[in-house]
Amino acid sequence: MRIKCHPHHPKRGIALVMVMVVILAFGVLAASYAFSMKVEMRLAANTTRDPDMEWLGRSGIELARFVLAEKMKIPVEGQFDALSQMWAGGPLGTNEVLLAVSLTDVRLGDGLINVRIRDLERKININIADEPLLNRTMQVMGVDPFAADVIVDSILDWVDPDLEPRLNGVDGEAYLTEPNPPFPPYLSKNGPIDHISELLLIRGIEPSLYYGVGRGSDGFGAPVGLSPAAGPGGEIGFPPAFGSQLNPGVNLATAGLKDLFTPIGGARVNVNTASEAVLSLIPGLDENLAREIVLTRRGFDGMDGTEDDFPFVRIQDLVGVPGMVPELISILNRYCTVRSSSFEVEIEARLGDYRKVYVATLIRLGSRDVLVLNFYPL
Repeated sequence: MRIKCHPHHPKRGIALVMVMVVILAFGVLAASYAFSMKVEMRLAANTTRDPDMEWLGRSGIELARFVLAEKMKIPVEGQFDALSQMWAGGPLGTNEVLLAVSLTDVRLGDGLINVRIRDLERKININIADEPLLNRTMQVMGVDPFAADVIVDSILDWVDPDLEPRLNGVDGEAYLTEPNPPFPPYLSKNGPIDHISELLLIRGIEPSLYYGVGRGSDGFGAPVGLSPAAGPGGEIGFPPAFGSQLNPGVNLATAGLKDLFTPIGGARVNVNTASEAVLSLIPGLDENLAREIVLTRRGFDGMDGTEDDFPFVRIQDLVGVPGMVPELISILNRYCTVRSSSFEVEIEARLGDYRKVYVATLIRLGSRDVLVLNFYPL
């Protein structure tokens, strides 16, 4: 008896492969659609959270205003501002009211905020800096004398309201024909600098001088959108400067202009918060004397913001700094102070796994008057 075997049909194998390919394609499409829907749902959820996040940010601003105002009411400690005080993250400068207040991990409903306050008087106000101070800056930063003359005169031309250039400066329409790269043609400001990154537009200031040696960006990463169009904080296509304060360990050999200057702040530098590099720029001070000022205020542990800090209550207290001579005090009275009135506030707001950061500038006029100059998200 013969068993009849059916021959193998190749077409059946091809059909099976095609079915598998179709199933695989539909699987990929389904996975892609599911991922896309997950992203869309996350974006939609974040959009609905934005108003809540903004209110968390504004709550952080009100907390900072309260702390800065309440600190003024403390006897003695209300007379000066220092890194050892509560507003700056230190352990001191609290009264009965502030003892119950925290700036970190503050719960507000389902949200959480962290507030960081930094004074602007730790840097030099670029809009008030005079020619001797700017010349001193170029000198200690090791800028070539001819290039320094161009930079100093061009900064002063940029800020002053007239259109007449100084001997080595640039003003008026000169930037229309020869703008600083990589910017397109633009006019000179002839007014106060709104954001420190405007310095990159001024003749002679190169990125290495602005950012510092070996540092190609500020604390927020590489510069983005190199364009002179102003952003929410007045910036020129750059991230806001908050968080880019000079670390006390950075010296003039590596510091950039953005570490030394600010467009907002008082006319004088706070010796209790300024870095050694900033103090080195003050006429009458050298690097050694600036270092002694910082070491004196840090106390025995050599660190800012701790319990054994020895902040200066008056400028006259600088007489106790090793190497200081009484004749210098009158000069320092012109350039230095022990108080701060302008502050940058960074608020980190969290709602579940959603996080946003807001920045504001506050001006403290008194214990009952702390103004909000601006407020915007990073």
